[in-house]
Amino acid sequence: MPAFFHNRIIQIIGAVIGATLLLLILAAVFLASLNDARDSTYRGESMMYAPSVSMDSANMVGGFGADGDDMMMKEMESSYYPMPIPTPDSYTAGLETYETTSYAVTAKTKDFDDVCDSLTALKAQTDIHFKSLNASTNNCYATFYAEEAAVEEVLATFTQYRNIEVSRDTSSVTRHKQRLEGQTSIMQQQLARTEKSLAAAEAQLERLNALFTSSNEVTKLSAEVTNSLRYIDQLTQRKISYISQLNNLYQQAADLEERINVVQFDVSISRANPISVGKYDRQWDNAWEELKEQYTETLIGLTAMLGIFLLWLVRLVVYALIVIVIVRGLWKFVQVLWSRW
Repeated sequence: MPAFFHNRIIQIIGAVIGATLLLLILAAVFLASLNDARDSTYRGESMMYAPSVSMDSANMVGGFGADGDDMMMKEMESSYYPMPIPTPDSYTAGLETYETTSYAVTAKTKDFDDVCDSLTALKAQTDIHFKSLNASTNNCYATFYAEEAAVEEVLATFTQYRNIEVSRDTSSVTRHKQRLEGQTSIMQQQLARTEKSLAAAEAQLERLNALFTSSNEVTKLSAEVTNSLRYIDQLTQRKISYISQLNNLYQQAADLEERINVVQFDVSISRANPISVGKYDRQWDNAWEELKEQYTETLIGLTAMLGIFLLWLVRLVVYALIVIVIVRGLWKFVQVLWSRW
């Protein structure tokens, strides 16, 4: 061994460096294994608590299947002018007897302001009935109804501008009208029978009350009176339900009659070059927010990160001193053993 390595100071420094490197390697291995264990635990928990989606829920959300169809039909029937669209499997004579017509007017035009002003002018006309009119900086939407005789005039109001697209949809509602008439007839018959039964039950209750005051069989009559009252309550609730259903059918029939005699217009207009309000103000706000974030991160880097580095440095110094003491003790022990041999 060269004489340079026999120097005690060189040997102690080499031992300290080797021990420090060994401790750093062990710490890195320990931290890596700890991170792997944490990642595997997190993945296990994620798989454990991952929600399962069934086909029924998918059908419910997507609107497919029987539930989706029922929801869609309810929304159509609850609108101001319901327009169910029957889809016959084969030709049926007279199916076009009752029809509804709708026009969809869409555009992305530079004449945005003029088109929206024309909508406002149409709203002021008494022969045109607006269901909704919404306008914003870059869009305006409207749904309104016009008589058949006014259709050409309304279309001319829009087609005089650039980039206007018009589509027409005509659907038969004959079967729906017949279904409403059939349901109304059945419900009226059920209501008439219920009213007849209710009148008979009330007459029977009056006779029982007359007997109750003059007869000695109080217990038996009391039970019959209780049953009669319960039966009258059931009939009354049934009558209220039938009346409510009939009123709903009457309203649907009235709305359908109004919808048959008018044409629906759905208008959706967008500005060709959208206006961005406060664009530069938002850019300045974003720039200031980014500056604040960078300033905060810089302060954290100069304070907290520097403090962490100093604490790590102190820890390494302490480790180095401990290693020096241990190596020095081992060196003394080896010297004693060597001298005895």
